[in-house]
Amino acid sequence: MTRRAPGCWCSATYRLEHTPADRVARTLSAWSIGTGAAIAVLTALAGLLADATSPRTAITVAGLLVLASPALLPRRGTDRPPLA
Repeated sequence: MTRRAPGCWCSATYRLEHTPADRVARTLSAWSIGTGAAIAVLTALAGLLADATSPRTAITVAGLLVLASPALLPRRGTDRPPLA
């Protein structure tokens, strides 16, 4: 097992390593269903936006949201020692 920074909860690998063995399939199924539902909802919202404005505007907004998504990722503090 590799060492991780204290409080590191962001990795799917970390989460699965800490999920009881009898719940791994349930966890993966929940992630799969959640991903599918999010794709369906966001596609519908993009369609509504395209209908209200134009397809070019909807694609531009989607592109900007994708470009902005790294801002949602957790940041590592610079005061921590590097992982070995």
